[in-house]
Amino acid sequence: MNCDQIDEWLLACLQSSPTPYGVGEIGLPAEGDWEELFRQSDRHKVTPLLYHRLRTCYPDLPIPDGITGKLRQAHLDNSARNLRLYSHLGKVLRLLRLENIPVIVLKGAYLAEFVYAHHALRFMNDLDLLVHEDDLMKVDALLLEMGCTPTAYHRTVDGNCEFSYIMPKRDVGLDIHWSILSPQFPFPIDTDGQWGRSRPVIIAGVEAAVFCPEDLLLHLCLHASYKHGFEPGLRLFTDIIEILQQHEADINWPLVHRLTREWDVGKSVYLTLKLAMELLGARLPEGFLEDLRPGDFDERFVVLAKNQIFSRRPQTTKPPWSMALAVAQFWGASRFRDKVTLFWKRLFISRKTMARVYPTPSDSLRIYFYYVVRLRNLLRTYGPDVLRWLRRDQEMLDYAQKGRDLATLKNWLSHPVTSADDKKM
Repeated sequence: MNCDQIDEWLLACLQSSPTPYGVGEIGLPAEGDWEELFRQSDRHKVTPLLYHRLRTCYPDLPIPDGITGKLRQAHLDNSARNLRLYSHLGKVLRLLRLENIPVIVLKGAYLAEFVYAHHALRFMNDLDLLVHEDDLMKVDALLLEMGCTPTAYHRTVDGNCEFSYIMPKRDVGLDIHWSILSPQFPFPIDTDGQWGRSRPVIIAGVEAAVFCPEDLLLHLCLHASYKHGFEPGLRLFTDIIEILQQHEADINWPLVHRLTREWDVGKSVYLTLKLAMELLGARLPEGFLEDLRPGDFDERFVVLAKNQIFSRRPQTTKPPWSMALAVAQFWGASRFRDKVTLFWKRLFISRKTMARVYPTPSDSLRIYFYYVVRLRNLLRTYGPDVLRWLRRDQEMLDYAQKGRDLATLKNWLSHPVTSADDKKM
């Protein structure tokens, strides 16, 4: 099998309604293909779900013993990891409940416990919680007292939407949000409305709240597109599939449509749900997607998004898989002068932002010293790659092309829907 066929086979297994016919139409993988299929499922963080699908939907498939063992072990490892994460979640939730601090459990922890068939089927990177902005500093003090280590020196609310921590004695990440989207995106997310529509649950043995299905669906669309640029993306789409299946009979689609319009996030919701339908067979109400279609939509955005989802380029450069918009714009700029301009803007960020990264208050004269430190860090991080780009290194040129593609996609997503489009919606 070639790479495209491997991807098709993985998608066939993860479909909302997988069928033996769909898999058989592509053909059975050879032993070497199974190894590649396992690698890709691991990259997308869907191996436990793939194992579950193969066991329940395709029990008679001739899978090599070695691959079966790897799939089973990945499932067991994820189950153990999630149990450990829920133990830490319970500690944090009990701490906040003792202080009468309301909290909404976001994404992974809720999805694994209540949406997927078993908590072991959904891989979790870390724990994400939403609190009221007015409670943020109290929560911060409680977590520091608990022994959590913040991942930045000074943290301010301005220009930010979360504080990140490492939990004590364990390499477990904890993100405390007061909004689901960074202020860099000009969209009026109604956080108060999300709180008002939230639902009570018992999770990790503690009373907490979760988003209603409509807010959860929109949150996943925004998370997949704005934060991750769809890469690596299949886990985010399986989340959407599982939500749509569980709430097929009760999801309030007029509410989804209204919130999409009010938050001005039609591009993100349209493209994400279109991809979910094309890739994994998401079932949506008739006409829903067409009503959301932005006036400036072009099929090339689907192609760019799929390229991000299924990219196999080796990650040898410094930026993470989910290339930040600023990094994408830097490598996406075709002229050296434009790269210098973008580099200059990234160097001289605001003093408030600097204070979140370096150990000095924003009003201290020492902040200027850290601009020199920042210049050194930027040159260390990107200098070797810039030299490779100047030398026309093919791998670096490919990475720069990826930056151009991602910058094109993220710039389109970040531009609000026009007034003409809004009338259409």
